[in-house]
Amino acid sequence: MDIRAGTRSDFPGIRDVADRSLAASYADVIDADARKQAIESWYGTEDGPPTPLEEEVDDERTVMLVAENGDGIVGFAQAYRSGDVGRIEWIHVHPEHRDAGIGDDLLARVESVLVDAGAKRIEARVIEANEEGRAFYEEHGYELHDSRDVRIGDDDVAELTLVATTETVPAGTERQGTDEGRVVVIATDESEHGTKGPFHPTYVDEAREQRLGWHCGACDSLNVNMGTMGEIVCGNCGNQRRPRRWDAAYGG
Repeated sequence: MDIRAGTRSDFPGIRDVADRSLAASYADVIDADARKQAIESWYGTEDGPPTPLEEEVDDERTVMLVAENGDGIVGFAQAYRSGDVGRIEWIHVHPEHRDAGIGDDLLARVESVLVDAGAKRIEARVIEANEEGRAFYEEHGYELHDSRDVRIGDDDVAELTLVATTETVPAGTERQGTDEGRVVVIATDESEHGTKGPFHPTYVDEAREQRLGWHCGACDSLNVNMGTMGEIVCGNCGNQRRPRRWDAAYGG
């Protein structure tokens, strides 16, 4: 088996692995229609235009690795780096090739790439119902950090964030005033990948118990909106995060 950097030409194989992996791991959580919509949104269609992910594959902040053998692409890892935080979006392995250590190898390689690029903390997120996925990361030293609700289809489900650190990273916060005269707290140590720069969540105070919205790290604006599919768009500079992925899926 070989692990290498992914390219745009790999997306048909990536799309097939993602579809089969989601179907195998999340049949009880994600129905076929929702899965099809998500796969097409993230990884495109055979004859469709490039997706944002395809356009980002050459971005230095994007990590896309594929595992292939004589059968073609059998797994992939997708991650991003924002400052000193690396976020693993997905690790998928074809169901017929699981339990062969491919997921372990992909995780080790993507961690190495993120750390070499300056990441001091690496995050992975899994749906709470994905017990194998949570166990996979915990076996590799990740610890539960927090939980929040996300919408999948018509249901709200709990999503867990698991974290591994290479050294202690101090929490980062900034304050910024709004046009209405309110001061919000910006969590600069939390981020979502955007096309022009990171988005940081905003809170009422440093306790971070009540979320307000988002801050655009590309232009330092609070004029940020979230759509029904989880997409985040800055109304000031056009920075955007594509529709929400669900979790960094287990692919052992």
